[in-house]
Amino acid sequence: MLHASTFRLGLATGIGMFVVPLVVSGHHSRAEFAEEILDIPAEIVEVAWRNPHPALMVRITNEAGEQEILRVEGWSSANTLDRQGVSGDTFEVGDQVRVAIQASRRRAGAYLGRSVLLEDGTEASLGGPAFWEGADRLTASADGTAAGGGARGLFRVWTFVDRAGGGGPNLPLTDGARAALEGFDEARDHPLFRCEPVGMPIAMDSTLPIQFIQDGEHIVMRSEQNDVTRVIHMSAGASAQGQPLTPLGYSVGRWEGNTLLVSTSRIDYPYFNDDGVPMSEALEIVERFTLGEDEQTLDWHATVTDPQYLTAPIEMTAQWRWVPGETIKPWNCTMWPEVR
Repeated sequence: MLHASTFRLGLATGIGMFVVPLVVSGHHSRAEFAEEILDIPAEIVEVAWRNPHPALMVRITNEAGEQEILRVEGWSSANTLDRQGVSGDTFEVGDQVRVAIQASRRRAGAYLGRSVLLEDGTEASLGGPAFWEGADRLTASADGTAAGGGARGLFRVWTFVDRAGGGGPNLPLTDGARAALEGFDEARDHPLFRCEPVGMPIAMDSTLPIQFIQDGEHIVMRSEQNDVTRVIHMSAGASAQGQPLTPLGYSVGRWEGNTLLVSTSRIDYPYFNDDGVPMSEALEIVERFTLGEDEQTLDWHATVTDPQYLTAPIEMTAQWRWVPGETIKPWNCTMWPEVR
């Protein structure tokens, strides 16, 4: 049995916001994990570098002198960490490392990984802020983003910057919604972690790139998260009325100057967010995608209503920035390995 008292507890340090900041994925509820951070010597025995979250299997020696195998799950997706200079090739079986981790309160042997201190003293983030004072951190190479390409309005790949809204303990939930939350277990219940298709509005809750493509009279929006492809119907007669229910719903759009206004309804998906807040078939979401004056940023504002589970509308915002050379990578989701 691993005890917190066996190891030094570390203090996390903050990081600033940059044009393309180091961010953590929104698809991992951290309520499951204890607040205390353990700094543990370990040996890597397996590297499972996969989406939605990569994992390292490590061997440690507990305070009783017994060996244990722990699964250290990344804060961020494999694709996000790859862009930040940390990949599956960073780690090798047999490496002697230190891991900064937080224990799961629900799953024995599962830990949320903040960072790994490699044998050469370099720190490899698993999505969390810097942990070991004075350690050099792995970062993406300076030429990781190719130059070239001019601004093309909305129709290009956009890199995530920041977001707000859609989560937390203060959502305006009905009593029915709060009752439904009581038995929710993200790792067990959420379709995302079974590598199943995600629906709206969770499809927009991602720190990975998105892309807009003009396809005849429609606009196609792709998200790297879970290989989501949304179709926005732009024809004058487009209507959601009578359309079949689907996880992504039926989206109707129109232009208002440099803003794309999109209304989506007819959604059949169980959860509003990763915390298990339920949603009904009556949920509707109105989105506004607005280009900045210099066309280098894209701002998103969404209003969500659900008469069954929300007592008031929820407002959400996000921003993306154009980074020349960015692409949409394959998601290649694989189920998390079992702790063994």
